[in-house]
Amino acid sequence: MKPDISVVVPIYNVEKYLDKCVNSLLNQTIKNIEIILVDDGTPDNSGKIADEYERKYDNIKVIHQKNSGLGPARNTGIENATGQYIGFVDSDDWVEKSMYERLLNKAKENNADIVFGGHKDVISGKIARIKPHPLAGKTILEKEKILKIRKNLFGHSVDDTDLEAYPMRVWTGIYKREFLLNNNIRFENILSEDTIFNLPAYKYAEVIAFTGDTDYCYRQDNQPSIMKTFSEKKIEQYIEFLNKLNNIAIQEDQDAMLRVKRMSIDYERLYIGIVSESNLTTKEKKYQISKYAKSPVINQLWKGYPINRLPLQQRIFHYMLLKNKYGMVLGLSCIRQFMKRKGH
Repeated sequence: MKPDISVVVPIYNVEKYLDKCVNSLLNQTIKNIEIILVDDGTPDNSGKIADEYERKYDNIKVIHQKNSGLGPARNTGIENATGQYIGFVDSDDWVEKSMYERLLNKAKENNADIVFGGHKDVISGKIARIKPHPLAGKTILEKEKILKIRKNLFGHSVDDTDLEAYPMRVWTGIYKREFLLNNNIRFENILSEDTIFNLPAYKYAEVIAFTGDTDYCYRQDNQPSIMKTFSEKKIEQYIEFLNKLNNIAIQEDQDAMLRVKRMSIDYERLYIGIVSESNLTTKEKKYQISKYAKSPVINQLWKGYPINRLPLQQRIFHYMLLKNKYGMVLGLSCIRQFMKRKGH
């Protein structure tokens, strides 16, 4: 019998977390589920652990491939899925047992192309934040309304004082497999691949539904250690993503382009957060921040944005960056990272 849902789990260096992830899928209240574990050339024992699960469970499929990145690994999963709907789970996260039954019920009830729920941020085994989707409980059937919501994927509007970004992660939802295949929607090997994936998904969807559930558990406690190792490629990845997003926005309208400018300002704090948490010296950190702030792409995106319309915290941070106050920028970033770890 054809599975109701195929869940794609890319695997890379997660032997410490993989059991919890896979077991959360095996324990789903919906039983007609296909689990696709994509070993993306992992150097640890994750691939072997996956093979053990495949030998033990008929509904688990393991695919081994050369390391290609998260996006291509998910694409491998899409191409090998047989379920009516496809979901994505990162292998260091896990899901509550009723997640996919709830999403599927909502999908069938509305014949939806996409259904999204919310998620929980989990730090050291404790729930730090519960984040329902801002559109929880709504079903959007009108194309014009879907396209209006889609604008949020480009970033906040000028008048939006909220610092919280619109949810763009694919792992809180499910997508109709036929819908993805018919519209050739795939991931790109790029930073924030979820945003680039969801832009065409929202564009072509006829029905998108949202549940009030927060069943996806997003593990955050392993992130600080990962951030310690800084790579010069990070700045290139951030610039590449923002440039890609801007190129898409140029084909849309002025509002989309302004939203990307705002996104570039939002992303400066994310990037500088990585720099501030790294094991670089203070001098090296200031250099990396300077390099980012003086990038031609970033400067072009910042140009012409009404800074006085930014939320106060962000306005101060951005102003310091523009004035080359990199020491103060680092200090503000360290305070922000500390507050995030404390769950504030």
